[in-house]
Amino acid sequence: MHRRRWVSLSVALSTVTLSLFCLPSAVQAASGPPAFRVGIQFSDHAGTTQFGVEQFTGYAKYGNTSTPWAGDANGYDPDAVRINLDTLPEALGQLDFRIGAQAMDNGGHYGPPQFTPWASQGGGASGLATDDNGRDPDKYRLFLETRSWPSSVTLTDFRLSVTAVDHGVPGVAAVTPWASQGGGRTTWAVDSNSYDFDGIVIGLEVQ
Repeated sequence: MHRRRWVSLSVALSTVTLSLFCLPSAVQAASGPPAFRVGIQFSDHAGTTQFGVEQFTGYAKYGNTSTPWAGDANGYDPDAVRINLDTLPEALGQLDFRIGAQAMDNGGHYGPPQFTPWASQGGGASGLATDDNGRDPDKYRLFLETRSWPSSVTLTDFRLSVTAVDHGVPGVAAVTPWASQGGGRTTWAVDSNSYDFDGIVIGLEVQ
């Protein structure tokens, strides 16, 4: 009799423990992808030298935010760029978002910010972020804009990309891992000759 009671109690405790361990994941899955922020970094010589400081937006849950201006180590005509989808172990919740980029040259020649479509609109690519003469900007910054989720469509996952463009010709897009996989950095994105690109395009892919 005592042995049967002990076995029953052990099974009950195991069930409770399993339920407690499963609960956070179940809550996160029900609330969509994880909370996140976005980083950007530049370098020279196809991502091998002159590494600039990686700059980050705030986290999406804090509303509209932007990175500080980012460039390579010498602050002049970077050759390579990568972005970072930096996630948190908590759910994004009912937030819609889009990503923007802006370029600057020579300390004061600004181009207009360029944004992806909203996640609720299916995501997509931004326009070309470049400076006011469309040639070889020195620095860039990213924007993360949010609003309440306006659609009945459910967001389950997303990832970001960056493409370097020179003389109107895009290089190969560099893509982050999916948010559900923990996000992370892209590889270094370069233009066709890996030298002094004219601008960047940000991509938002959603599921």
